[in-house]
Amino acid sequence: MKAPPCLWGGVWGGVKQRMATKRALSLLPFPLCTSVSLNLWDTLFSSLRVFVPLCLCVMFFIFPVVAQDEPPLPNPAASFVAYQCSFQAATNSVEIRAVLVGADGRPLTPGSYAVTATTTGSAEPLPPVQVSVVPQAARPPLQMVIVLDITDTVPITNIVNAISGHLAPQLNPQDEAALITFSEEISPVTQFYTDKNRLINEHMTDLLTLEGDNRLYDAIIEAMGAFPFNSPAREVVLVLTDSGRREIPQAADEAVIARAVRDNIQVYPIGFYSRDTTDDASLQTIANGTGGYAWLYRDRRNTRASIESAVNGFLDDLVRTLNGEIVIAVGVNGLTPDASGRVALDLSVQSPNEALLSDPISCPYQVLAHSINFVDSFNEAAPVTGKVDIGVSVQSDLGTEATRVVFRLNNDVVQNSDNPVYTFDAAGLFPGFYTVGAQLWDQANNTLASTATAIRLYAQQTLQLTLTNTDTALLSGPVTVQMLGNPAFILPDAQITIAPVGQAAQVYPLGRASFGADGRAALDIPDMSAAVVALFPAFTPEDRYQISAVVPGVSPGDPPLATSNTVPVSVALPVAEVAPAEPPRIDQSVPILLALGLLALNILLFRAVGRKRVGRVINFPDDLELSPQLMTITVHRDGVKQPHTLTKKTVYIGRGSSNDINLGDDPNISRQHGVVMWRKGEWYYSNRKRPVVTRINGRRYRGLKLYRLRPVTELEIGGATLIFHSNAQQDISDFIKTNL
Repeated sequence: MKAPPCLWGGVWGGVKQRMATKRALSLLPFPLCTSVSLNLWDTLFSSLRVFVPLCLCVMFFIFPVVAQDEPPLPNPAASFVAYQCSFQAATNSVEIRAVLVGADGRPLTPGSYAVTATTTGSAEPLPPVQVSVVPQAARPPLQMVIVLDITDTVPITNIVNAISGHLAPQLNPQDEAALITFSEEISPVTQFYTDKNRLINEHMTDLLTLEGDNRLYDAIIEAMGAFPFNSPAREVVLVLTDSGRREIPQAADEAVIARAVRDNIQVYPIGFYSRDTTDDASLQTIANGTGGYAWLYRDRRNTRASIESAVNGFLDDLVRTLNGEIVIAVGVNGLTPDASGRVALDLSVQSPNEALLSDPISCPYQVLAHSINFVDSFNEAAPVTGKVDIGVSVQSDLGTEATRVVFRLNNDVVQNSDNPVYTFDAAGLFPGFYTVGAQLWDQANNTLASTATAIRLYAQQTLQLTLTNTDTALLSGPVTVQMLGNPAFILPDAQITIAPVGQAAQVYPLGRASFGADGRAALDIPDMSAAVVALFPAFTPEDRYQISAVVPGVSPGDPPLATSNTVPVSVALPVAEVAPAEPPRIDQSVPILLALGLLALNILLFRAVGRKRVGRVINFPDDLELSPQLMTITVHRDGVKQPHTLTKKTVYIGRGSSNDINLGDDPNISRQHGVVMWRKGEWYYSNRKRPVVTRINGRRYRGLKLYRLRPVTELEIGGATLIFHSNAQQDISDFIKTNL
C-alpha cells in the first residue's frame, strides 16, 4: 500500500527545513543567533518530533482500516455456454459443444446433472430420449487472446514465467493464442500462434513496464475484436492485471459483458495485488456475465515470488476449466427448420448443487429424405399355408447403422432389426386375415418412413387326415376318420366330405368332428358302405372316391380356416340283409304300458342323476392345466362390447357384481345364471339352476346341462349376447350371426 505523497512530503520537508534554518541562523547577526533564539527554534522542532510519529500512526493504522472496508464481492457463478452446433446426417441429430463448470470453476462430474432441450417458442421440452450428453476424447482447438498488464507495478518477469511454465505447455497443440498489452496505451494485437513458445519468445520476453494510468477495460474490448469473423472455434479472453479504474475514463462493466455475450466470448480474469489494487468486484462481475471465471490474489503481504506462485496455480485451474467441455446430442427428427435451414434450441442444465443454467443456440438442420417400399406383390385372395418372404427396399440419407427396419403384423411389431426381409409363417399363426406393414425407424425409435400400403394375407392351417383302416383298397363296415391340426390353436369343428375322384363338384358331407386340446379330431362312420350307398346310390366297387376335411371360414366369402390332404378310397358293396321270420303276434298292451312306466321312471331318475352330476362338475374342478391357447368371452350388451379373457377354470355368469362376468340388472337374467368351466381338457357351459334358460347357437337350453364350447360359440342370456372365441381373434363382429 502506497503512503500519501503529501504526508511524506510534509514530514520530510519539515525536517529538511529545520536543518536549513539552523544553517541560515548561524549566518545572521548576533541578536538573531542568541541562545534564546536557538532555544525557540529547538522548541519548535521538538513539536515537530511529536507530530511526525502521530502522522505515521495515522498512515499505518487508520488508512489501512479505511482501505480494507471494501464492498463485498459478487459470488462466483456456475457457467454454461453453448458455443458451437453442427448437424450430423448419419444420426439425424445436432451436436452442440458447450462449456459447463460449477461455481468453484471446476467441471461438473458426468452424471451429476440433467440436460433438457426445448425448441425456442415451445413450452414442452423434447423427450429425454432425444437429448443425451456424448462422451468426448478431447476438446477441439480454441482461440485465446491474452490481455497482459504492463504498468510499472506488475512483476512482469514473474508473470511471463508463469505463462511460459503453466499455461503454454498445458494448452492443446492446435490451440491458437495472441497477445495484447496495455498501460496508458494499448498495443496492437499480435497474430494468432499455435506455437505458444514463439509467442512468448517474440512478444513477452524482456517486456518493459511503463509508468502512468491504465486502460484495462478498453483493452479487453479490443481483444474481443481480434477474433476472426464467424470462427467456429471457442473464443476466450485471458486477463492478467493488478490495475483498476483510475483517472482515464474506460468502458463500463456492462459494455464489456454486452460485447462478450454478443460474440459468445468468455472472459477469464486473473487479478493480483502488487503495489496497485484491482477492481475485484468488476472482474468478478465480468467473469460471471460472460460465462467465465475470476481468480483473485488479494494477500497484502506478498512478494514477487508469492505473486508468481499464486498465478501459477490460477493458470493450472484455468486449463482445467477450459477442458470442462461437454457435447450434447439432440435428435431433430420431427423438428421444422426456419427459412434459413436452422432450428433454434433453448438448452437447460440442472444440477443438485447449482442453480438452473440455460443458454440458447441456433443449429443447422438438414431435412433428410427417407422411403421404404415393398419389393414384391402378393395375391391376397390365395391362402398362405407355408412360409412367405416379404422384402422391402429402403432409401435413406442416414447410414444403415443409424436405422432399423420394423415389420408390423396387424399393427403389432414382430421384427425390429436391420433385416429388410420378414418371413410370414402361416403355420405358426391362428388362421385368418393378417395385414403386414413396414416402417423405417432411427435409433431413438422415431418413425422416418412407412410403406404406402399394407399387404393383406390369409393364413390357413393344414390338417393331416388319416383313416384307422390300414387297408384302404376296399372299405366296408366301421371306419374312423382322424384329423391332426396344430395343438396351439383350437379350431372350430371340421367338416369331413367325400367326392368321386375327378368330380370335385359332387362333394357330400360325411359328418363333423370337434378338435380336442391336443389338436386331434375324429369322426366314426358305423358303416362305410351304407354311407356311400346313401350318398351315391349307383356306385360300383370299381368307383374311386376321395375323403378330405375342411374347417369353414368365419364368413361365407372367406377361405377355409384349415384344409386337409385327400385320401383316395374304394368302397365295397353292402351285404344284403335277410329279413327275419315274423314272430307270432301276442297281446303286447300290458308289457308296453309297463315298459312306458319304467321308461318314465328311468327318465326322471336319469335327469336327477344328470343334474347332480352337472352340479358336481361345476363345484369340483379337475387338476388339468388350462390350455396354452387362451380363450375369451366377449359380452355385447346395449351396443357395447366387453372382452373377458378366461384365465380361471370356473367363470360364473349372472346378474350382480358377485359374478365373474356381470350382465347387469336385466330381470330376465338370474343372479346365479350360468358358468363357463374348464373340465377334462375342454371348455363347457352349463346353467346353474333348473328353471334358467340360455340359447346356445340359437338353440334353447333349460336347466343343468353340459354344453361343450367350440370356437366360435354364441350364447344369448337375457338381453346380452356372449361370444366364446380364441383370444387371438380380436374383432369378433364377423363371427356373430345375430345383428350386433
